[in-house]
Amino acid sequence: MTENAEWEKAVDYKNFLKGARENVELMKARYNDLQITEQDLENLRSLQNPIRILVIGNDHCNDTAGNLPVLAKLTDISTKLQLRILDSDTNAKYHQQFKVNGKRKTPVVLFMSPEGEELCRWVERPNAAYKIINEATNPSLENRRNELKKLYSDTEIQRQSVREFMNLLLRADYILGRS
Repeated sequence: MTENAEWEKAVDYKNFLKGARENVELMKARYNDLQITEQDLENLRSLQNPIRILVIGNDHCNDTAGNLPVLAKLTDISTKLQLRILDSDTNAKYHQQFKVNGKRKTPVVLFMSPEGEELCRWVERPNAAYKIINEATNPSLENRRNELKKLYSDTEIQRQSVREFMNLLLRADYILGRS
């Protein structure tokens, strides 16, 4: 299937929250608490091309719950951005093509042209979080989940997500022909 078919199946953030059963209050709080700087606003205002953002994730994933509110906030600020979420469990076959080191990771964030062509990709968590949450040094899945919930409430980790997403948005804009 093409990204356009998946885009049509995906839901917007508001409907994603309505259908979510886990992490809803956490995502709402992260959205409301996210600090957007004047530089962020300037970067968003500078976008010249429409960009689609397709997130492949789910409500029970702590990485999705930590990063989806960041993307939702950026999308609510810029009229150039459209955000949709595709459930990674329901669409596992499609999600398979985005494996990292042989594993399905969530979320997968695709930055796409209006025609559905993938321009850039971001997977799972910001670099700063990888340094803290390392599977090799923390093999307990439950401990990693608890650490992630706390981690995404950290202002610096949120800022790292904003910076990484902003860099990819600007890159996508340049690929699309930013002058």
